[in-house]
Amino acid sequence: MPSVKPVSTPLKYVVGIAIAKSSFVACLGRLDLHQQLTFGKETTFENTPSGFVALLSWVARQQQAAVPLWFVVEATGVYYEELAYFLADKQQLLSVLLPNKVKHFARSTELKSKTDQLDARLLARLGLERSLPAWQPPTPALRQLRALARERQVLTKQGAQLKARVHAYQHSYQPDSRTLARLAAQQQLLVQQLAALDQDLTELLAAEPELARKLAHLTSIPGVGLTTAVVVVAETSGFVLVENERQLASYVGLDVVQRQSGLAAHATRVSKRGNVRLRTALYLPALSSLRHNPRQMAFYTRLRTRHPSGKPGVITVMRKLLVLCYSLWKNDHAYDPHYQPAHQVGQEIAPAT
Repeated sequence: MPSVKPVSTPLKYVVGIAIAKSSFVACLGRLDLHQQLTFGKETTFENTPSGFVALLSWVARQQQAAVPLWFVVEATGVYYEELAYFLADKQQLLSVLLPNKVKHFARSTELKSKTDQLDARLLARLGLERSLPAWQPPTPALRQLRALARERQVLTKQGAQLKARVHAYQHSYQPDSRTLARLAAQQQLLVQQLAALDQDLTELLAAEPELARKLAHLTSIPGVGLTTAVVVVAETSGFVLVENERQLASYVGLDVVQRQSGLAAHATRVSKRGNVRLRTALYLPALSSLRHNPRQMAFYTRLRTRHPSGKPGVITVMRKLLVLCYSLWKNDHAYDPHYQPAHQVGQEIAPAT
């Protein structure tokens, strides 16, 4: 009679989840006593409350031992949020990962294709091989702050576009007065909506004194106003998913990349693969900082001696402002113009473009 190979006791279960708009794919992986990874068949569920319940039932049927169970999902867009809050309410261990972290892990594997099934397995493997932080749901105040910040950015962009349209039409040949009146009415509506939105923000901060206090730390930085501070905190959910400065820069797309192969070497540049809302919000404060912050002005001057173009210096100042916001928020301190960083300014790397 042939011997039956005993099933090794698992040490850990991880469910990798690849999220889409209307559905998601889950893959259950396990790590055993011999450090061997095994994966089950990928299964698709509807991205709805009933699909979330079906996911937990599917996992329960496959569990063979009472060992830690983690869910791992990538923070792509907003489609993961309902599932994440559902799992948090059910007291499930969950990690929500920034896309750049998943991308860097994928590069370390031999995986070349990309499908939802492969992504789910990749996330399960990442959770089995790495120790991941548990996700902390953003507070209702931070969720509302993000909604207000994004709405304000949209209205501001619409206002700039409308202003350009009005200017162009006013200077066209024989503009129609009725069209000009309608354009003026649209401008007035945007002004009223922005005023109402700012009132909502004022009421939110009045009801959340702790949030207002920590935002004040960021606005103590020369060149950083309340609008910028709100966007920075809202788009990072209070930096809850950020583990270090490099990860933060990569998330925003201000990380420096280099392309070199053999004798061909291109100038360093920023990746621009990240949160465009944050990059947009940091540009004008960087310019303002170069007018009002003596330390940033001196730093920028030194960079210009190496880079004739001013753009690399502005980008580097954007990154420095972002990292400074992160440090002040995490350490719960206001800006100190006399603080001396541990690293030398000369070690800063400025992108060429």
